[in-house]
Amino acid sequence: MVYGDIVLYLIFGPLLLMAVAFSLRALIGLRGLRAEAEADYDYRVANGLHPGVEESPFVETYIRVSRPRGAIHAAVALWAVLLATPVIAAVLEFLLELLWQASGQSRVFEPGYLVWAFFIFFGLLGAWAAIGYAVARRYHRRAPGRLEDELRLL
Repeated sequence: MVYGDIVLYLIFGPLLLMAVAFSLRALIGLRGLRAEAEADYDYRVANGLHPGVEESPFVETYIRVSRPRGAIHAAVALWAVLLATPVIAAVLEFLLELLWQASGQSRVFEPGYLVWAFFIFFGLLGAWAAIGYAVARRYHRRAPGRLEDELRLL
């Protein structure tokens, strides 16, 4: 199996640490955000800077604009890579086994040799790039504008 290689542990260790770090950063960034939004609303009302909306939509918009989107998306991408890699590797090995059987058990596609290793290596890299692409696309598609612009849209 592909996981007997120490190189994967050298990759998964730092990825796991980064996933935990981004997850903690996201949780810390989300904690207290509602209270911060309510305090900002009260400050604006008290100082004549009324945003023109009621408190509840203001708070929801403030949270949507101010949450740590970068940390959340980075954590999701890293956890997706970590959790999907064993499944992707198993699927790649299964497909390569089928290819080897379909080729009449050609020595070129024989398990454990160079072509086999390249297919798994580049298959994993391609899958990781696809996960990164999907998360980055969602990040940019759903990006809110500035708070004032979002409040005008309400």
